[in-house]
Amino acid sequence: MNTYIALLRGINVGGNKIIKMQALKAMFESLGYSRVRTYIQSGNVVFESNRAQAAELEAVISAAIRETFGFDVSVMSRSLEELEAVIAGNPFEPPAEEGYKRLYISFLAEAPSKEALEKLRPYEEGADKLHVAGKEMYTLYEVSASQSPLFKVQLDKLLGTSITARNWNTVNKLAAMGREQ
Repeated sequence: MNTYIALLRGINVGGNKIIKMQALKAMFESLGYSRVRTYIQSGNVVFESNRAQAAELEAVISAAIRETFGFDVSVMSRSLEELEAVIAGNPFEPPAEEGYKRLYISFLAEAPSKEALEKLRPYEEGADKLHVAGKEMYTLYEVSASQSPLFKVQLDKLLGTSITARNWNTVNKLAAMGREQ
């Protein structure tokens, strides 16, 4: 059995695409996944599966959400080992606990092209710091995400791929949940 983390994009935000976590958990269990746990209301699911390919998991989960809840949701998944590597690969000094909401990891559906990374370059030198590594983008906000000029930039359009972001606290909590036996 492998441990995975599924990150759903854009559910339970602003009254749109509402999914109760208990219903989401039940849907995951109906797919044959085990040890299904959710964390907060923004679509974070830790589970175990025998399937070895994240892309296969994403397609199955996305189709099940469409069938069960009636709308499309982008799903990014990482194995526990991949999530641990994301945490270890953070290029920024992790902020003190009260600053956890300043450091975000954006999980990308696919690694951006060189052209897409070039489009991101103008945003790398501001007060807010960006760093893309593979299928993750690390963002350290000077003050907060909502007060940043980056907040208004459609980074998914620039990067040419679906993304979903989680703050440093959430990413670390999901890893801890994945490690629990």
